[in-house]
Amino acid sequence: MRRLSLLLLLVLTLTGCTSLMNDEVDRPLWYPNGRRVAGQVCFVVQGSGAGEAASRDDAYNELLVQVSEYLGYDVAGRYYRELVNNQSIADLSLEVDNSYSAISSDGRTHYHYLLAFADEDVIIGMRSEAFRRLLAAEAEVVALKASALEHYKANNDVEAIREVLRAMTIASREGVTSEGNSPEDLLALATGHLSSIEIRLSREDGQAGTVRVRVVRNRGLLSPAVSGAPVTASFTVHNHMDGYETFSVPFVTGADGSFTFEEYYPQMTDTGTVHFSLDIDDELAAAEAVTGEAFLYDFRRMAEGIQASFDYDMSKALRDSTVLVIMDEYDESGRRLETNWARDAFISYFNQEGIETDVASTGDSDFASAMDELVSTYSDYDWIIWSAVGLSPVVEQPDGYEVYVAEGYTLLLDTRGRRIVNLDEITRSVSWGSDREACLQEAFSTYGSSVAGNMSPYF
Repeated sequence: MRRLSLLLLLVLTLTGCTSLMNDEVDRPLWYPNGRRVAGQVCFVVQGSGAGEAASRDDAYNELLVQVSEYLGYDVAGRYYRELVNNQSIADLSLEVDNSYSAISSDGRTHYHYLLAFADEDVIIGMRSEAFRRLLAAEAEVVALKASALEHYKANNDVEAIREVLRAMTIASREGVTSEGNSPEDLLALATGHLSSIEIRLSREDGQAGTVRVRVVRNRGLLSPAVSGAPVTASFTVHNHMDGYETFSVPFVTGADGSFTFEEYYPQMTDTGTVHFSLDIDDELAAAEAVTGEAFLYDFRRMAEGIQASFDYDMSKALRDSTVLVIMDEYDESGRRLETNWARDAFISYFNQEGIETDVASTGDSDFASAMDELVSTYSDYDWIIWSAVGLSPVVEQPDGYEVYVAEGYTLLLDTRGRRIVNLDEITRSVSWGSDREACLQEAFSTYGSSVAGNMSPYF
C-alpha cells in the first residue's frame, strides 16, 4: 500500500505541472517528491495565481483534489474550511507539515506549495467501498498481467492470452481505466500474442489416420514451440441412428509444442477431415459476457482463424480385408448359448454388402481379457468384429414372454494397431410372443442385423 501511495503521489504531482517546471521559480527541496515517513501518506501540491492569496487558495483546493482521488470520493466541500483554518483535517488525521511561497522570475505568477501527511491506517479506512474494490481489481489485473508475462516467457502463449482475457474481464466489470490496465489496453496485448500463433501439421498419413500437430509462435524459421496449448480436434462419426454427427476431442501440446493425432475413436468415419482449432472459448466467452461481443468481435474472428485441417481415407485398408466375426450369445443368467442367430444375421448382412467374413468363437464375454489372445490367435486377420450379446431378465406377460436383448456390445478391432476403431454398446432389440425360442431367435437376429448396419459404413 505504501508503494501505491508513492506512485499515486508521483503521478498526481507531475500531471499538470510539467509546463511550470521549466519556469525559473525557487521551489522547496521537498517538491515534487515529498518525504517518506513510516505509516504516513504524503501529499505534495503546487498552487498558482495572480497573487499570493490566489496561489494559496489554489494549493488548498489542489490538496483536496488529491485527497479526494486517493479516497475515491469528493471531500473538497466538506473539509475546505477546516483545512484553511486549521492546516489540518481531523477525520483523516491529515496535517500540513510545511508550506512555501514563491514568485516567478517575471513577477507575474505567485506559487504556493504544501507538504501534508495523513495517517495511513486512518485515510485508507476512509476510502469508499467502490474505490477499494476498484483498487483491488486493478491489483488483480496487474497480477494477471505479470502472470501472463511469465507464461509468455516460458513459451506458453495461450495461457498468457487466457490470463490477459481474465484480466480484461475484471477490468471491464470493475471499471479499471488506468494506463496499461484498461480493457482496450488489455485487448491490444492479447491481440498481439494471438496474432503470432499458428497450428502446423506434419507427418501426415491419411491411410493410417495419423498426423503430428504443432503449435508455434510464428517467427519465420526460428518459430518457438508453444507448450500447453489447448487444441480441439473435430471430425465426423457415425451415430446410432444410421447417421453422422460432429465429435470433438481436446488435446494439449507437450513441452515440444506438439501432439500426435491417431485415428482411434469409436464410430469415426473411415474417410473424412479432421479440423484442429485453438481452444480459448471459455475465457473468451466470459470476457464477452462483460465487454459485449462487439468489443471482442475482431479478436474472436482472429482466434477462429487459427486452425488446420487433415484429410484421411482409411477405407481401402478396410475394404481389402476379410473380416473375422466373433459374436457369442448369452441367456439372462450369463450362460453361453449354443445358438448363433445374431452372428448369422450379421454375416448375412455383410455378405449382401460384398464384405468377406470368417467366423470364430471365444466363449469369453470380457473383451479386455480376450484382446491379447485375439490378436495373437488371429494375427492373420487385420480386422475383427467381436461381440457379446445377452438377454436382460425375461418378463412373463399374460400373452407370452417379452424378451430384451440389451446387454450387447460390439467392437471393430484393428489387430495391427491394437486399437478399437468402432464401439457399439447401445444397440438393443425387442421381441415378444408365446414361443420362447421364436422370441429369442427374433431378438438375437434383429440385434445382429442392426449392429451390422452400424458397422458396414466402415467397409
